[in-house]
Amino acid sequence: KTLLTEGVAALDRLAKLRFKKAYTDLPKESDRLTLLYVIEHGAFFQKVKGHLVTGFYDNKAVWQLFGYEGSSWEKGGYINRGFDDIDWLDEA
Repeated sequence: KTLLTEGVAALDRLAKLRFKKAYTDLPKESDRLTLLYVIEHGAFFQKVKGHLVTGFYDNKAVWQLFGYEGSSWEKGGYINRGFDDIDWLDEA
């Protein structure tokens, strides 16, 4: 809990220092991203990112939104499920 509250407070302080506004009041996505890039290697960002990734993969309702087909174990593994078919990849 401390990491979360201190991390949010630090992000807000950084926003006020750089942009003179609270993080949640920054209208430009590029400004918000700039701040996230600054903190991305820190413990707070890594913890939040870890929970978000786990939350996405644990929530079957959103799998289709990002192309995840679910666990492959029950379906015989990844080899025979088309993951070696890269027709979807644009030519370089």
